[in-house]
Amino acid sequence: MSRREGWGAALLAAAALAGWGGSAVSEAARVAAGSHLVLFVAVPAECIGAWLLATALIAVVAAAILLVPPLIRRIRRRKLRLAAAWTAGLAAAAALPYLALLLLFAFLTAVVSADYVRLEAADGQSVLITQDQFDGEAVDIYVRHDDTHYRWSRSAPELAGWPRVKDQNCRLDPVGGGLQLACNSGTLAIGQNQ
Repeated sequence: MSRREGWGAALLAAAALAGWGGSAVSEAARVAAGSHLVLFVAVPAECIGAWLLATALIAVVAAAILLVPPLIRRIRRRKLRLAAAWTAGLAAAAALPYLALLLLFAFLTAVVSADYVRLEAADGQSVLITQDQFDGEAVDIYVRHDDTHYRWSRSAPELAGWPRVKDQNCRLDPVGGGLQLACNSGTLAIGQNQ
């Protein structure tokens, strides 16, 4: 096995692992969303899954570029080798727009899905505020459910629009049995059992 084939095999294995990991993380985020939960580990799980899937796509293309030409060169019959080369070239040309579209959507999901702002109160309670990237009109507040999940608590139309939540100077304070979120645009009560 040549060095080129070794790198191709390593990239193919990396693509398989990244694809499996991305699918697993995306599925966990989808299942959590069905229960009104957000899976959040420093960044949202859907972003992690999308980055892993984008990495898998890039790695599988690089592996194919490294592995297919040596395999075709090993075919002894000239006509069969030419037919295999033309077939591989046409398949690559046909797959290119599809892979480019998948890569575009993976990057869009990873980068511009929404704004996430995590705030922590002095007593250790925390909330996660999401705001859509399009016009900022959809704002939701999630309270901590466990170490990696946040449970939907309420919508916050008071925080919608501009300036965005991440640009406001927001503070989270424990008040009674709940939390109080104070931002430049106003103060909201967040109940733990909503």
